[in-house]
Amino acid sequence: MDQPVPRVELAFRPKQSVTALVGSIRKPGDQVDMTTEVKEQHATQQRSQAPRRGRRYARPATAPPKSSSKKEASERKEPVVHEWSDVPGPLHEAVIASLQEVCHDLDTLARSGYKVREMTQEDMEGYAKCMNCGERKRVLDTKSKSICFYHPVKRNLQKKQYKYPCCGKKQACASLPAHVYAPVQGFILENWWNYRLTPSSLSGLRPPRRAVALDCEMVEVDGGSAELAQICAVDILTSEVIVDIYVVPSRKVTDWRTPWSGMSQKLLKEMKKAGKTVNRWEEARKALWAHIDPDTILVGQSLQHDLDIMRMVHLNIIDTAILTREAVAKDCKQNWGLMRLCKQMLDRDIQQSRRGHNCLEDTMATREVVLWCVRHPGKFQEWAVSQREWKKKADAHWKSKRKESDKAQVKQPHERVSQELAE
Repeated sequence: MDQPVPRVELAFRPKQSVTALVGSIRKPGDQVDMTTEVKEQHATQQRSQAPRRGRRYARPATAPPKSSSKKEASERKEPVVHEWSDVPGPLHEAVIASLQEVCHDLDTLARSGYKVREMTQEDMEGYAKCMNCGERKRVLDTKSKSICFYHPVKRNLQKKQYKYPCCGKKQACASLPAHVYAPVQGFILENWWNYRLTPSSLSGLRPPRRAVALDCEMVEVDGGSAELAQICAVDILTSEVIVDIYVVPSRKVTDWRTPWSGMSQKLLKEMKKAGKTVNRWEEARKALWAHIDPDTILVGQSLQHDLDIMRMVHLNIIDTAILTREAVAKDCKQNWGLMRLCKQMLDRDIQQSRRGHNCLEDTMATREVVLWCVRHPGKFQEWAVSQREWKKKADAHWKSKRKESDKAQVKQPHERVSQELAE
């Protein structure tokens, strides 16, 4: 569709009436004798008719306004509008097959922090940490009574201490005959106890979706925990928004996390008046379960946090963070953020609003990233190779920085270490 031509204000010049005798009209080939006065008058007239350079779009009044052309379109720097991609119906089966090939196995999900089964009492006790070395409790394992190796003086990361001040090494320099575990906090036990596997389709009126992109926004509530504030789910094949609701937390909100969540007290009140909210995360989880079943492929960026906030256990997962990280290197521990992936793969800028992230935009962006990866495997491998080379250079840079920091760091005397141990 043609873009509308912007209205241009032209310099106004009144029309002059010119009368001349027929005999004074020049014929082709006639020579003209111009006096000095006539030359000056002619030059003045040309200067008055010339366009003013001070005005960007000013044109001579005698020239009619031109329609939009290729040259004018190239000069106007209008923002490029990106549309979300469409998956034609005949390609649905091929896309689903490609998505199933890149679904993560249970071991990969467990290593990345996903819950792969409903929690038990032993599992929850296993989240107790040792107060000295920080190791998790090994449940139903005799090794849980092993010797505890630790550092008496912890590192100060704000001072960029890469080695422990007590010994100047990374290996533990102190030991105890057993670990000292701190009790697991009550709200954590309560949250983990509510984990449930995705049930079969709750609604028999429509078939469950085959692939869904998901994103959630959280806020901080009393007690320091987080609760769900918004959830968006989009069908990957049809790009249909199936869930887009706001959630009223069960506790008082202490931090809206607006720069990241985009949430605020005013926005939640407006959505509540508009009837676009539900109470608590249980209702939001039920709304999502109405569209999916255990066979649905869930796609998201670092999706374990979104599933944890809704106490969900789902096994058909494509995490774009894991997908891109393993493509760079199997042992890679660095994650590429969604905004960075969109810029590098799609040449699209997201999360540019000063009001925080847009949950629906992040969901659609995740859909675009995973579709790009499975529909362009060659380009995806080229991207992985380029990021592998970049990571090698970045690791070498930070390694040299650590060496410089270690050389500049003054070793603490033994008296100060003993004083800290006494405290």
